Amino acid sequence: MDAIQLAEHLLKRIRERKSRMTDAIMEGSISSWDEYRYVVGQIRGMVHAEEEIRSAMRSVELDDD
Repeated sequence: MDAIQLAEHLLKRIRERKSRMTDAIMEGSISSWDEYRYVVGQIRGMVHAEEEIRSAMRSVELDDD
């Protein structure tokens, strides 16, 4: 598995998890303020991770050119 395939795999997994957490918020299945804050923090972390992976992918693609 090359670097681009690995990054795409990671992005897919992050997006799936982020989607499940977002759905939990939208469905109202979060039972407390603390849980809500935790889930929102997790989503923010995943957004940051996605940005970092995409940035790294751009660097790898530019290096290949």
